[in-house]
Amino acid sequence: MSKKESGMFELNGYIPKALKLKFKSLGAACDRSMSEVLAELMQEWIKSQEDKSLHANNDDE
Repeated sequence: MSKKESGMFELNGYIPKALKLKFKSLGAACDRSMSEVLAELMQEWIKSQEDKSLHANNDDE
């Protein structure tokens, strides 16, 4: 993913320095950018939250 890829937006936040360094290092070892991995993790997290919500709604019925 390029920094200026169409439809992409910048996300800012604060994390511990050691976590950022490890994240960047492991991503580079897999030939993946932090943006690629972060987008994948966010998609997985969103899906898990939607699944939880769906199960909670089904349990109410």
